[in-house]
Order: sequence, then C-alpha cells, then structure tokens
Amino acid sequence: MDQIQKAARYLKNDELVKRGTIMFVSGTIVGILNYSYQVYMGRALGPEEYGVFGALFAIFYMIGIISQTLGTSTTQFVSKYVGEGKQIGFFIKGTLKLTILSGSAVSIIFLVFRTDLMNLLKLPDVQPILILILILSLSWIIPIIDGSLRGMKIFSGLAFSSISNASFKLIFGVGLVIAGFGVSGALFGVAMGAILGLFISFAFLKPHIRPNNPHEPDLPYSSFYSYSLPVMFAMISLSIPSNLDVILAKYFFSPSEAGIYTSVSVLGKIVFFFSGAVGTVMFPMITEKFTKGEDTKGILKKSLACAGALSGGLVSIFVLYPRIVVEIFGHKYFDAIGLVAPYGMAMFFVSITAIVMSYHLAIRNMRYIAFFTGFTIIEVVLLVIFNSSMSGMIDVLLIANLVFLVLSIVYTFKK
Repeated sequence: MDQIQKAARYLKNDELVKRGTIMFVSGTIVGILNYSYQVYMGRALGPEEYGVFGALFAIFYMIGIISQTLGTSTTQFVSKYVGEGKQIGFFIKGTLKLTILSGSAVSIIFLVFRTDLMNLLKLPDVQPILILILILSLSWIIPIIDGSLRGMKIFSGLAFSSISNASFKLIFGVGLVIAGFGVSGALFGVAMGAILGLFISFAFLKPHIRPNNPHEPDLPYSSFYSYSLPVMFAMISLSIPSNLDVILAKYFFSPSEAGIYTSVSVLGKIVFFFSGAVGTVMFPMITEKFTKGEDTKGILKKSLACAGALSGGLVSIFVLYPRIVVEIFGHKYFDAIGLVAPYGMAMFFVSITAIVMSYHLAIRNMRYIAFFTGFTIIEVVLLVIFNSSMSGMIDVLLIANLVFLVLSIVYTFKK
C-alpha cells in the first residue's frame, strides 16, 4: 500500500502526467467528435461521395501540416522565451501578420489552379474546392494561436478551444448534409468549426500578447523561419505517407474502392491521434529543459511509454475485433474488415515515431529531420509503385514505418 500511495503521489505531481491527462481527456473528446463527424459523413454520403470527400480532406490535412509547421515553431520559440523570462507579445503579433500573408498566397495559388484540381480528382463541380480554399486560409492562423498557447502551457484553454472546434464542425457539417449540400456541406462544417474555435483560442491568448514594453520589438524572424524550414520537412514527412495513399486510392481505384480505403484510413488514424496528447505536452517541456541545459531523455522515455500504451491498446482492438470496428461505418464498408488491423498497426508505428520526431525538433537536432525526410521520400516512391491493390499499399505503410521506427529508436538512444 505504501508503494501504491507513493506512486499515486508521484503521478499526481508529475508535470507530464498532470498536463498530459488534460490533453488526453480533451483529445479523447475531440477524437470522439471528429470520428462521429467522419462516420456520419461516410454513412450519409456513401462510398463514392465519401471517396471525393476523403481526397479533399487529405489535401486539407497535408497543406494544414505545412501551416502546422509554423505552429510547432511558435511553440518552440514561445517556450524558449518563457524559459528565458522574455516577453512574447511582439513576437506573436508579428508572426501572425506574416503567416496571414503566407496563407493568402497559398490560397491564391489554389484559386488559380482550381479547375486543374477539379479535373485531377474527377469532381463534378468546383464548389467543394472553393470551400477547401477557405479552410486552408484559416489553417494558417489557427496554428500560431494554438502554438502560442502550447508554448505558454495554457493547456486548459487549448483543450476548450479544440473541443469547441470539433463540436461546431460536427453540428454544422451534419446539419448542412441533412439539408442536402453533400460534400460541400460537409466541408463547410469544417470551416465553421475552425472560425468559431479560432475566436475562442484568441480569447485565451489575447491577455498575453500585449507587450509590457512597447520599445522591445524582439522579432527574430530569420531564426524563426530558418527553424521552420526543417520543421516543415519533418511535418510533411510525418503526414504525407498516411494521406497521400488516400489521394492515390481516389486516382487509381474505382469510386467504391476509394471510399472503402478512405474508411480504413479514417479508422486507422484513430491510433495515431489517440496518443497525440503526449507529444503536445512533451514538446514545450523538452524545449524548456533543453534551453536550461537540463536532462531531457527521462521525459522522452516516459512519453514513449505513455504513447505506446495508449496507441497499443487501441491497436489490439483492431486486431481482435476488426468487424466491430468496421461496423461503425455500416455494412457498405465490410470489404474493409481485412484491412483495418494492418493499417492500424502501421499508424501505431507512426505514432511512436512522431514522439521521437518531436523530441529531435525540441532539441534542434536537424540531422534526424534530414534522415526522416530522406526515408519518407523512399516510402512515397514505394506507394506510387505498389498501388495495384488496397492491401499492397497498406503493406508498404506497415513495413516502411516499422523499419523507420526501429532505426529512429536506435539512432536516438545510441546518440
């Protein structure tokens, strides 16, 4: 009993566990809301339209990852300034201005090539792409706000805004699909969730972006963007393999098969996102300790153990009860039963690798990021080559991500 009480006191006072619990609970709620949204869309739209929706959503996710790069960089710099006792108001406001300009440029590019994208994805009209452009515009602002909240460890505010975003997305998305707006309605629900969630996040951040000293314009943008570049490569490398496959499925497979594959991808990504709270909490803690010259490997080991336990427990359900998992989407998707377990296992390997990648970003080890990027290029080439069947693409993801995880673990702890 003494040992149990001692362990309980340790867990209660441990910063990673305490803050990780907040993000895990909120992340679970957000996950339930997001997957309720995805499952409803899969059932309401049917495999063919859901395949279209999945391809557009994958584009949003991959471009969103590029914008998330700046969010990760913002967390790193804000955490660093907090550790050094510096003000952050000027930095956040200036970063927001530059990010809005960057996002506008990307949106204009998509607007110019909207017809080409419509033809590539075999879309009947351009309206879903226009809504996608709106979502992409918002996706450049949100990471800066949320990244600042993470850097200041305001996890309760971050949790509330994330839950609000997911709730509004579900409410508006379901309502618009019921009203008969199809894929366009589903996407517009994402836009409404982002807009309303953004207002809530900004409310938590606003008191902290007023600089106490108006003569301290500390704007190290050259350092910020030089750090952001390798972060961008890291985030793209993390996201492309598990999203590019959905786009390739839409292009190479029949509309029905593309919808089936999208459902497998959506279910499998539960494993990846389930342990995301661990990385969210770990990153600013590692950054702050690294800035102060303190040991960081202890936090990394605890984070790997927590992420492995969370994602591993979920994978076991995929392996033991695949039919029950697929029944979430309905009988139209039963062809996915034999695919969810290997895809879930692939996402388990990705989720653990994501913790390792976040660690190296926090300690600014860019050699690992170069290693990560190079391996991802190989994985993408393999996906393009082995696309004759759904199981073939999943095998590529499974084997490649296992190999890379082993190499990452060996590299990290040997170094």
